[in-house]
Formats: sequence, structure tokens, C-alpha cells
Amino acid sequence: MFKTHLVNRYNVYKSGKQLIGVAGELTLPEVTNLTDTMEGAGTGGNMDIPVIGLLDDMEMQIGFMSLCEDIFSIMDPTEATDLTLNGALQGTNAGSGAVQYQNVSISVRGILKQFSPGTMKSGGRMDSSVTLGLSYYKIVLGNKTMLEIDRLNGVFIINGKDILKEVRDMC
Repeated sequence: MFKTHLVNRYNVYKSGKQLIGVAGELTLPEVTNLTDTMEGAGTGGNMDIPVIGLLDDMEMQIGFMSLCEDIFSIMDPTEATDLTLNGALQGTNAGSGAVQYQNVSISVRGILKQFSPGTMKSGGRMDSSVTLGLSYYKIVLGNKTMLEIDRLNGVFIINGKDILKEVRDMC
């Protein structure tokens, strides 16, 4: 059994080309289900229930240490940008105690939502950033798809299970 402890290293790629100047820390997109309130006889009051496969807006901010050409390569608001974060998770084998690694791959697709050129300070980082509004989000651990959301094609996969297959077959 592999127990993850930390991200050893990662890189960010756009269409297979490594992006230069990406900040050391990125916050991954949150997944928030849209809900509706169920109320009425037999419910014991109000209860928010998730509407399966319908999600709140997903976004991802990509921070850069300073302005560079790569930041502008993902800013065209008429084109979707595909980014992939490939990394190595470091952990421990629960049986032997040996250090082990597992690959993690995170893919997103989105369109420019916000650009922040950052700040100017002599001898300091600019902390520029681009925020993408996402239509696609995928997390792969090892070789298993743990999460895949394709909002434009009705795909919602959790832990390898296609949650919306039945719904797509009906529509």
C-alpha cells in the first residue's frame, strides 16, 4: 500500500511544451456540486442535495514569477488552452517502509478569465498570473483516472466510475 506524503517535483506543459517561469505553487481547481433544496413532507426540514454532474464554475490560477512570453501564450480569449501538470508524488510503502514514487497527471482546459500582470519592485518577483475558466479537468494517479470532468460533453468520472453514463444514454 502506497501512502503519499508530498509532491517531489512537477512541471507544467502547454501542448507538450514546458512553460517557463511558472511559480512554485499552484492551487488546483475546486469541484463544487450545484445543489437544490429538497423540502416537504417526510424530509424533516430543508435538505440541500447535489444535482449530479452539474457543477459550479471551476477556475485555475496559474502564477508566474514575472512577465514572460509563456504567460501571453495562454491568454488568447478566442482559444481554449490545454495545460498538463505532470509530477511525482513521494510516499512510503506501508509494508516495507521504503520510499516510493507515483506519477500524478492533472489536465485542464480553459479560456482566459483574468490576467494580472503583478507588481514591480526592484529585486523582487512580479507574481504575475492568468486565471482560466475551466471546461475540462482530469486527475490521473498512477494509471487510474480518479476524476474526469468534461462539462461540454457530459462526462463526470469519479474513481474510474462513469457517473453520468446512464444520463447521457437517456438524453
